[in-house]
Amino acid sequence: MHAAAAPPGPDGIAHAALPRPLARAASILGRALLAEADRWFLWLPVGIAFGILLPFAAPSPPPNAVYALAALIAPSAAVLALLLRPHRPLASLALGTVAAIGLGSAAFGLRLATVAAPVLEREGVYALEGRVVELEPRGEEGVRILLDRVAIADLPASRTPARVRLTVRSGSEILAVGRRIALRARLSPPDGPVVPGDFDFARHAWFERIGAVGWALGRPEISDDGEPGSLFVAIAALRATIARRLAELLPGPEGAVAAALLAGVRAGLDESLWRAFQASGLAHLLSISGLHMTLVAGTVLFLGRWLFALVPPIALRTPARKPAAALALVAAAFYLALSGGSVPTRRAFLMVGAALLAILLDRDPLSLRLLAWAAVLVLLSQPEAVLGPSFQLSFAAVLALIVVWERFGRRAAAGEPGLLARAARYFLVLAGTTLVAGLVTTPLAAFHFHTLPTWSVFANLLAVPLTSFWIMPSGLLALLAMPLGLDEPVVALMGAGIALLLAIARTAAALPGAVLTVPVWPATALLSLWLGFLWLALWRTRLRLLGVFPILFAGVAIALDRPPDLAVTPWLDLLAARSPAGAHLSAFVSDQRRADALLSALGGAAPVDAPSPLRCDRAGCRLATATASILLARRIDALLEACREAGLVIARLGPERCPNGPAALVGPRALARSGGLVSWLEANGTVRFLSVAETRGRWPWVREHGSAADR
Repeated sequence: MHAAAAPPGPDGIAHAALPRPLARAASILGRALLAEADRWFLWLPVGIAFGILLPFAAPSPPPNAVYALAALIAPSAAVLALLLRPHRPLASLALGTVAAIGLGSAAFGLRLATVAAPVLEREGVYALEGRVVELEPRGEEGVRILLDRVAIADLPASRTPARVRLTVRSGSEILAVGRRIALRARLSPPDGPVVPGDFDFARHAWFERIGAVGWALGRPEISDDGEPGSLFVAIAALRATIARRLAELLPGPEGAVAAALLAGVRAGLDESLWRAFQASGLAHLLSISGLHMTLVAGTVLFLGRWLFALVPPIALRTPARKPAAALALVAAAFYLALSGGSVPTRRAFLMVGAALLAILLDRDPLSLRLLAWAAVLVLLSQPEAVLGPSFQLSFAAVLALIVVWERFGRRAAAGEPGLLARAARYFLVLAGTTLVAGLVTTPLAAFHFHTLPTWSVFANLLAVPLTSFWIMPSGLLALLAMPLGLDEPVVALMGAGIALLLAIARTAAALPGAVLTVPVWPATALLSLWLGFLWLALWRTRLRLLGVFPILFAGVAIALDRPPDLAVTPWLDLLAARSPAGAHLSAFVSDQRRADALLSALGGAAPVDAPSPLRCDRAGCRLATATASILLARRIDALLEACREAGLVIARLGPERCPNGPAALVGPRALARSGGLVSWLEANGTVRFLSVAETRGRWPWVREHGSAADR
């Protein structure tokens, strides 16, 4: 008796090696993929992103030969994919996937090689010189500057950071972009994450070629007036001039917000203001991205179309929208340069530029292909952006809005309604886009920022129209009026709008339950969320419904993930313990950012009146539970006593092993090299640890800490 033949696959090949149920499933999936062939290109940036992320699965950078091999495989696989496309489409899809992954890995390897620069080895006081390339007012704190072409006394060029970021508190009046200065400063290498899963500033700084950060001691001195002819210096100087002018005309938070919106200078925003925007869900308004770029380009496009229609030689030869689109493209490029070119700004410029180019070529300006090309260009030029919240949030929001527009918006926009109907449609569209963007970006923001702003939708319904029709148009007019000295009344008008925006942010942030704190989620949950979202968004047939399963898996992974019970910093200057009511913090130093990171890792702060499991004094802290007794010793005498009494000791000073007792000891060197620890107290009395060093690996931006005695 012969077994039934396996059904042929979509390429006409029987899956003989597979059992019949699997062969049938493969055949169904293959046919579904063939039905979506016109959407395959949309997955190109996904393959590139996977190729960028793949090296991070290793604890240290792969050899350069791996990146070279990826650079060879990518074009070869791409050519074969194109040749096979007409005859063997699924084989072509597989080869195209290999090409995209290879392209992403090769781009990442090239980026690693091109941005490599020394990182300061030890914290200390240094005499240095450098050219000012960025200058950002920070109110009472002084001015934050970025130096390049750095020279540090007694430090060879091979160990000197390429760029240094400093805060200057006195003598800031002599600073100017392009000017070379000499000063003494307290410098340290950029800090890494406080707990596993926290933002890695050291990685971010490394890709920006910033090898040291700190603050100036005393007043800087001018050593050279700089190079006024450099375009880069001229643009940076213009940014600084605009920020200073806005701070002069709008002292206080209004001027800081205006500088963030018009020049991309956010250093003037104080911590309380930034927290209010985060808690209200309006922080995206302070980062120049799609909304701001669209408003600038749209305003110029609208005014340009009206003006060009009044010029008969132009209006009679070509539609007025085309020269207006060209003018809007120039305005968008200028705004990109002025804002500093962050990831969301570049993405916004690429999207807006592609849409304006589509108008010039009589094509549809709203397209997922345009978004895919923009993503490809950003990923190839700055591969590390795939790890950051700016890239993920901005692309997720735009992707969701375009998908919803493709499926529902075109039909809703059909017809020519009257004035009242247009107004009603506008507010419905505004509410819909706010809801769609909020639903998509909320889980991503929760992963990256560990908070959920509960009043975000309502705050955005008020703030987005205010920004669109008042703040940004008046800001654009202010930029045009500044060279003529006529900007004061327009800036005042912009400031009045910003005052209302601040009131909305502060009111929403002060409402009951404005912010929910969420613990650190596992990275697998984020990857599953992205896979499910992309699968639902990019396919059109019933195949897209399979995207529900990765999202459900992410929800299960988040629900089953248990926050740590204890988190400590490398020097035991901050520590937090979790109780049923939430996390309790014991701080021996004042550092709000690191304290927030510890509390977020444990699921958020407990109420002030809740009983704490920690018992602390100057010598350290004791954490006692039903299954474990842990002592955190900050002094040697406390360590010796703890070794006799506790089951586990974590020590800031002293030996690496308990000299007088059976307790297990995490000694000062082990603690320091960990970069910070979180731990789980198991029911059987054991303690499970996870260190920052384990999660970071041995990449170029990771430095090994010494013990407290070495500091």
